[in-house]
Amino acid sequence: MEDLTGRQFGPYHITAPLGTGGMAAVYKAYQPSVDRYVAIKVLPQHFAKDQQFVQRFEREAKVLAKLQHPNILPVHDYGQTDGYTYLVMSFVESGDLSELMQGKKLPLPEIGRIISQVGDALDYAHAQGVIHRDIKPSNILVDQRGNCLLTDFGLAKMVAGTSEKLTATGFVVGTPAYMAPEQGMGEPADGRSDIYALGIILYELMTGQVPFRAETPIAIVMKHIHDPLISPRNFQEDITEPVERVILKALAKDPADRFATAGDMVNAFQAAINTPGPATMLDPIQPTATHISKVKPPTAKPSAQAARSGPGLWWVAGGLAALVLIGLVALGVWLLLALESVENAPAQAAPIAAPTQPALQATSLPSPTVSLPTQAPADPTATSTQMVPPTQPAASEPIQPAAADPTQPASPEPAPPPTQPPPPGDSPPVEAIAVCRGLNTGDACRFTPPIGPAVDGQCQQIRNQLACVPAGAPPPLRNGN
Repeated sequence: MEDLTGRQFGPYHITAPLGTGGMAAVYKAYQPSVDRYVAIKVLPQHFAKDQQFVQRFEREAKVLAKLQHPNILPVHDYGQTDGYTYLVMSFVESGDLSELMQGKKLPLPEIGRIISQVGDALDYAHAQGVIHRDIKPSNILVDQRGNCLLTDFGLAKMVAGTSEKLTATGFVVGTPAYMAPEQGMGEPADGRSDIYALGIILYELMTGQVPFRAETPIAIVMKHIHDPLISPRNFQEDITEPVERVILKALAKDPADRFATAGDMVNAFQAAINTPGPATMLDPIQPTATHISKVKPPTAKPSAQAARSGPGLWWVAGGLAALVLIGLVALGVWLLLALESVENAPAQAAPIAAPTQPALQATSLPSPTVSLPTQAPADPTATSTQMVPPTQPAASEPIQPAAADPTQPASPEPAPPPTQPPPPGDSPPVEAIAVCRGLNTGDACRFTPPIGPAVDGQCQQIRNQLACVPAGAPPPLRNGN
């Protein structure tokens, strides 16, 4: 298209070019009647030769002129001059979103404001039955106050019936980088096609690039149709999951899987950016030296196992050992008493004389304090035997004095023994032997057995036979006790 600077289009005097797109060229023009500058979008001359296009253009221009929204660039007029068809819109001093996005990443609150304003404009237009069909950053103007103004409504629809002519002249309906899959397949577009394009813009705002790129426009369109979407978090790790979900839903291949309305997308995105996430709420705590220094290692405490192995456990073990010892002593006493009862029975037993030398090894009972030597009977036909210790202990098994049992009560003062000692040839009573061996040597003959008293002769015989005291140091006897 030739440069139209200086030309007169009705009441508008073109002063300077503002830009050229695929379907039209935009100029700055002055309107003297109201003393203002306007923007004129001029379409190529061959469109004016298509009567269907002219009718459609006039119809759409009237619809666009009725759109009144703070984020939609107003359409003031339309017309034809010298074979050119044009639209007259408000002039914006600033630039567009594509210029704002170049070379920098916008902060998230500003991205939220842009998406909200453009989404609100689309939601309003869709409610009026107007579909944009060519949402892209260059069609979103930004004024000096930072407000977004959506422009070029309806131009894609105006030229839809002349696609063959556009193809022949090199024009492309829509912009491949922002084109929804259904548009690329030639299917009818609706409001969800605009939502897809807005999703592409959101993807670009968050990552700094569009999701699908290729060397030719048709290759880009095919990527929109067939290629899976690359997660925006692959390019920008600080994108939260809620924001990513909004982007993925807006860019669904199937229109039915997208947001039903642009307003729904806006609400979802606002909720997403206001939802605390790992990237927006708190930075993850790294195991730095600072954090490690604040964490003190736990103080070593004795475990339950270790606590149980302390003094308390020794008391328990000692108590159990004492109980076992008492049981063994009681068992030994019971056995000795049983043997005594057998001895006192009127059984015919051959007397067994004490041998001059021990003939058998002593066998110890399972008790730490009592050890009774045994001797085999001389007559195998005897009905009962009596355990008589040897006169001298075996060299291989010395007799140790037993420790006093702390659980035994204090020994009572023994009663006077009977005045008549037993015959000198009799053996000492079994209970006296047990008492002598179970007590300290000095107390052996001063103790009165629980069954019968031990007379002086018996005590002396016990000392001689069991060696309860060292030789030559017998305990003194008082009044036969």
